[in-house]
Amino acid sequence: MYQWLEADRHGKSQDAANTTSGENFDQSPLRRTFKSKVLAHYPQNIEWNPFDQDAVNMLCMPKGLSFRTQTDSKDPQFHSFIITREDGSRTYGFVLTFYEEVTSKQICTAMQTLYQMHNAEHYSSVYASSSCSMDSLASSIDEGDTTSLLKLQRYNSYDISRDTLYVSKSICLITPLPFMQACKKFLIQLYKAVTSQQPPPLPLESYIHNILYEVPLPPPGRSLKFYGVYEPVICQRPGPNELPLSDYPLREAFELLGLENLVQVFTCVLLEMQILLYSQDYQRLMTVAEGITTLLFPFQWQHVYVPILPASLLHFLDAPVPYLMGLQSKEGTDRSKLELPQEASFLSDQPEPYLPFLSRFIETQMFATFIDNKIMSQWEEKDPLLRVFDSRIDKIRLYNVRAPTLRTSIYQKCSTLKEAAQSIEQRLMKMDHTAIHPHLLDMKIGQGKYEQGFFPKLQSDVLATGPANNNRWVSRSATAQRRKERLRQHSEHVGLDNDLREKYMQEARSLGKNLRQPKLSDLSPAVIAQTNWKFVEGLLKECRMKTKRMLVEKMGHEAVELGHGEANITGLEENTLIASLCDLLERIWSHGLQVKQGKSALWSHLIQFQDREEKQEHLAESPVALGPERRKSDSGVILPTLRVSLIQDMRHIQNMSEIKTDVGRARAWIRLSLEKKLLSQHLKQLLSNQPLTKKLYKRYAFLRCEEEREQFLYHLLSLNAVDYFCFTSVFTTIMIPYRSVIIPIKKLSNAIITSNPWICVSGELGDTGVMQIPKNLLEMTFECQNLGKLTTVQIGHDNSGLLAKWLVDCVMVRNEITGHTYRFPCGRWLGKGIDDGSLERILIGELMTTASDEDLVKQCRTPPQQKSPTVARRLSITSLTGKTTKPNAGQIQEGIGEAVNNIVKHFHKPEKERGSLTVLLCGENGLVAALEQVFHHGFRSARIFHKNVFIWDFIERAVAYFETTDQILDNEDDVLIQKSSCKTFCHYVNAINTAPRNIGKDGKFQILVCLGTRDRLLPQWIPLLAECPAITRMYEESALLRDRMTVNSLIRILQTIQDFTIVLEGSLIKGVDV
Repeated sequence: MYQWLEADRHGKSQDAANTTSGENFDQSPLRRTFKSKVLAHYPQNIEWNPFDQDAVNMLCMPKGLSFRTQTDSKDPQFHSFIITREDGSRTYGFVLTFYEEVTSKQICTAMQTLYQMHNAEHYSSVYASSSCSMDSLASSIDEGDTTSLLKLQRYNSYDISRDTLYVSKSICLITPLPFMQACKKFLIQLYKAVTSQQPPPLPLESYIHNILYEVPLPPPGRSLKFYGVYEPVICQRPGPNELPLSDYPLREAFELLGLENLVQVFTCVLLEMQILLYSQDYQRLMTVAEGITTLLFPFQWQHVYVPILPASLLHFLDAPVPYLMGLQSKEGTDRSKLELPQEASFLSDQPEPYLPFLSRFIETQMFATFIDNKIMSQWEEKDPLLRVFDSRIDKIRLYNVRAPTLRTSIYQKCSTLKEAAQSIEQRLMKMDHTAIHPHLLDMKIGQGKYEQGFFPKLQSDVLATGPANNNRWVSRSATAQRRKERLRQHSEHVGLDNDLREKYMQEARSLGKNLRQPKLSDLSPAVIAQTNWKFVEGLLKECRMKTKRMLVEKMGHEAVELGHGEANITGLEENTLIASLCDLLERIWSHGLQVKQGKSALWSHLIQFQDREEKQEHLAESPVALGPERRKSDSGVILPTLRVSLIQDMRHIQNMSEIKTDVGRARAWIRLSLEKKLLSQHLKQLLSNQPLTKKLYKRYAFLRCEEEREQFLYHLLSLNAVDYFCFTSVFTTIMIPYRSVIIPIKKLSNAIITSNPWICVSGELGDTGVMQIPKNLLEMTFECQNLGKLTTVQIGHDNSGLLAKWLVDCVMVRNEITGHTYRFPCGRWLGKGIDDGSLERILIGELMTTASDEDLVKQCRTPPQQKSPTVARRLSITSLTGKTTKPNAGQIQEGIGEAVNNIVKHFHKPEKERGSLTVLLCGENGLVAALEQVFHHGFRSARIFHKNVFIWDFIERAVAYFETTDQILDNEDDVLIQKSSCKTFCHYVNAINTAPRNIGKDGKFQILVCLGTRDRLLPQWIPLLAECPAITRMYEESALLRDRMTVNSLIRILQTIQDFTIVLEGSLIKGVDV
């Protein structure tokens, strides 16, 4: 540092801008910081840990070089830092910074010059401001300025004749593991040896040489004693089944942040937010950062980790990625004035409370990596953290052998804490190993000279290399090193020099791109195999990362729905991920090709597979299993099963005229297979034709590496865990064949109906329009433009003929290309004079889970006759058997709360992640169903002259009362509000009644609730109905609607969804004009 400053003494004042590290020039020179420099480091380099001069320089003195005088505090400061390499490995640094007297007269003179310039500039600025004042005040201001200048020169100055100048200096120890306490003790002893009045027993080189070359790392599970300048130092290392080494005091992290703050920071870290720690003390930053990341076990922070951010790297805070960084605050700085990028998160920025924590956590990279390591542990050596975690889980299972699956929310005391403490205590009480003592080295005469207060210039030749193998420690480490070297030679073929190996690597990387390279034949088989093995390994790793990313993204968003299963990542993000997967598959299929054919290697392989299969079979396959088209049985109609066929899926793609290229066809086929959850199965079938694979690919190709191919297919299989609509949502304009089956409840319905039935299927992309169903045919196929995900089915008939009443259990509709099957439960009559007199019904769809063919048949089959209708909520309206279990008041109120809560959560999600609002309104556990339960509680629905009474009858009586009665209230404002609400309510009910649709009474109630929700009127209508005189005649006294507290609670709950803009699906309110 001195040499550098001396070299810069010419023009020191003029070039001051270059010497500072960005500090403000308004500060006095002693308060500024200057660029630091590494004076020396030993040894020069280590193969496994190359010396990063810039990083060490910045982290030893993050603010830069600083100066002090005898009047300032010069206590030594200890701090540590961490360097994370590209491969994720970490190196720890431990630093002791102290102040040493400046002996260079040139530097002292330069400092005085800087002070003179600073004081002159300050005086001129003060004088300039005073001269702008009024003349009458000039003299008094000048006097004040003179006084202040004298004070400035006395307290904020440097006089070369009076003051002693000191400069900061650091000694640093870099280690592969965080032995923080041991390194701190060693460095403090080194510093004491320099500052004490008596010289140390041995030259400093002896102690430094000893710790560099003669003190080994303690083996796992062992302790080690080595010697500093004055006293021994002890360190210990956890065993393979213990938690990893953490030498930073967790207690201090809790004390610094406080429990509440630490839990908040910990939550932010788990959710991979941007966290910035802020402290005047560098070591505190490290203690808190290391403490939090230690608590993450068994997970590991996967993003930017810079516990101490040097002043010159402040722009890192703009990084649009998760990070955990530490920033040193200046003395007396107000944190609120700190200028940060918009994205940086302080502790107050908490994750949104409406999102469940776990559903966000499983989207994080640390969770994805943990699951990834778990899967890969089947083929590779376990990750150390995972090994510890699994051993603990196994131990818990062993202890809980009687109830291994028992889970409880009650806090269970940590059983491993005592064992861990005992292990450490035993290691520290009884030393396993003792390193050899520091000793005199073969040094030049005159070197190692002691001068109190000055850290000497060390003799580099004795510190550059270690001793010969003259002790058991070195022998042991050398043996391990030789073993590592043999492994490295085996894996990298070090028989080749670096340049040649790099050349071969470049050739190997381009094998997939340019397969007719003339130089390929010059390579030895071993080099080809090795370099391609690295390429294969890279492809597999990429596949693993991509599939995990896709899986975790989908699982994360679906968890938010809490059971609805409607949330998906649609749009840009899903398309980007899937396009990336398509690109990866193309690269895998291009690797090691004998001869490249066409633009898409995958599609070319598929075409050749198709040709071979068709030649063998001599007939085209049908997507539908052979057999009767409409088979009837005692239990009803079944939906013919789709045969799983790679060839048939190819034909679907070949029939799509919109796709013009082979690359496009391959991508469409991947999307279709992914949506059908058959991608892994199809590719396994494709690769099972070994003669074809051998014909197309060279021996070293990825697709001919059996173990890697199996892992690859396994990772693709994991994508079956979630639902993708990547084919349906992208190819929106293609014509798709659909098959629908209407399943009646035959034992209670007519075998033949004389009326003319019709059906209309709606989806997110459109609807079919009304389609007539051939009489007495329960199954039909139709083709129309892609409807997207199906949402509703309208079904009805014209009531003609003598046998017009029809009892429908459900409608099944299947997309014949993707195989997605939707079930639309009904369980109601269609016909005048029966049930609620409806001739048409709106049915809400549910996507059936993927199952084997046999399971699908079972699911599609009509339920046996003794079962009740399909939808549970309809039982409370009209029971076919007369025996129902009605929910109690508490269950009904809970149902309302859950239905409203699901709608609120729906709107709090990003728009592209929202599911179907129709399901949340009209589905089985939707708002309409919940309100029906409220209105049915205590409802006197007994038959009067064999006629059912419905909620809609009560609604109509209320309307008749409102239209004929002029209510009188005390408050005039209340009168106006009440009249307005009554008028609106009557208008909506009359519009529904006069709509040109043959909807039954329960269907009308559904429309009223949907319109009331959309137009934010439900909270106004509920009190009107609760106070209507008809309620006393039609409801028991114990009914929920007659309890004032319950009604008020219901109004408050319904008001929570008034802030959202609700758009209703067209099929729900078709023909109703309000």
